[in-house]
Amino acid sequence: MSVKYLVSGGEGALGKFVISMLLERGEKVRILMSELSDTRIYRNNPNIEICYGISTDKDSMKEFFELEDPRSCVLFHTDEYVSLTDATNLTMRRVNVIGAENVVDMCLKRKIGKLVYLSSAYALNPEVTGDNLTIHFDRNKVEGEYAKSKAEAAAYVMEKVALNKLNAVMVLPTFIIGPGYSQDYEINKVLNSFINNGTTPPKEGGRAFVDVRVVANAMLTLADKGEPGAGYIISGEYKTSGEFFKDVNDIKGIDAPVKTASKLVMSKSLVKLVNFYYKITHKENPREAYTLFRDNPDARFEDNSKGILPENVISFKESLSDTISGAQTGGTQAASATIQKSTPKSVSADDAMDAILKRKSSVTAKPAASTTAAPAKPAVSAPSAAAPAAAAAAPARPANSRPASFAAQAAAKARAERERAEAEKAGAPAPAAEAPVKSIIPSMNPSAEAPKPEALKAAEPVKSIIPQMPPMPAAPQAEAPVNPPIAPENSES
Repeated sequence: MSVKYLVSGGEGALGKFVISMLLERGEKVRILMSELSDTRIYRNNPNIEICYGISTDKDSMKEFFELEDPRSCVLFHTDEYVSLTDATNLTMRRVNVIGAENVVDMCLKRKIGKLVYLSSAYALNPEVTGDNLTIHFDRNKVEGEYAKSKAEAAAYVMEKVALNKLNAVMVLPTFIIGPGYSQDYEINKVLNSFINNGTTPPKEGGRAFVDVRVVANAMLTLADKGEPGAGYIISGEYKTSGEFFKDVNDIKGIDAPVKTASKLVMSKSLVKLVNFYYKITHKENPREAYTLFRDNPDARFEDNSKGILPENVISFKESLSDTISGAQTGGTQAASATIQKSTPKSVSADDAMDAILKRKSSVTAKPAASTTAAPAKPAVSAPSAAAPAAAAAAPARPANSRPASFAAQAAAKARAERERAEAEKAGAPAPAAEAPVKSIIPSMNPSAEAPKPEALKAAEPVKSIIPQMPPMPAAPQAEAPVNPPIAPENSES
């Protein structure tokens, strides 16, 4: 099938709306989906071609990029993972950074005509202002792990635009809400904490929200009108935390003021104390539940796409109402949290990677079934009628006793003989003699003569390894000097 449009992230809400809008125009679409994805909504459609793979694995995308006329094709990269927690999320980095870089590299290698890349307005460097469409990105200048991952990927896209002449257009929306997202999506977790758990939201903070359908429509428009290397901000209505939850109460029909948490709960200087308190009390921590309003609370963006993109016709309250309905029915969080075919359990991008690796190195040989039969259990005979009397006369035997020596075997044999003799006197049949328990010590054959040791041979003198020195000649003895006779002294008379 000759296709013109390619979409990555067909499992996510944004990807589904992009595909739906393309099909309404009568276009043929090729979709990149994980093998663990639920493809039922795309089956039996002649205008849809599904290629299995994930953006974090280049080899799995080879079929996706095999095109007859790649220069006339447009790729919509909608695959992303959103997590606003303070903890480092490796899955989010793999999907948002490595996945985006792989897609960019494949676009350059296969000479794709145009790339429409989904970034984020929160990835923009807040120190750079102006009306220029070419925008600067620096992960060290933004706040939050999600914004950092999107800024790093966007910087890579801009680098390839400048150095390799990549024809890419960047879409920079504020926080996306609307129908179709999974229950583990950030906005749905916020709504669940407020509506179902009753967790008190913060008073400070806010966000600018934009509907997912508006972003999908903008991506299709920029595929035709977007300038290469340009970034287009799509900003919705800004809502403070209090305004947001007041609208939630209005949609749910709750006529009550919104209770807000103390400023101390959201204070950065008391993070450890607040986290420790909610940990020992087993309550939901507002700092973690409402991170959406804590990160970049005062960030506001102005659209730079007026005159290029169509006006937003979906109000915030309508979008929020659809979001609440979507949070109750579930959905799918992009390709990094796809739905397994056999169960509705969400799986991560690591599971999708494992599935591809297993498919590449699958082993068809099965181990042969074992034919070894299980050992038969010994039959247990029922005791005779006279056995209780004999058993009562016999001394009790400890349950854990087991003869393991010659003395124990002799004692067991004597006890059996005594029981047989007592049973014969009582007129009852003698109990069967117990089988002797085999000892783990090998028995000695008394009749066998012990092997005689061989006669010891006379020990041979051990030869020294030190060479013997020839005997030293005896030193000549000196002749004793002959003392001359001493003349006697003359005595005086």
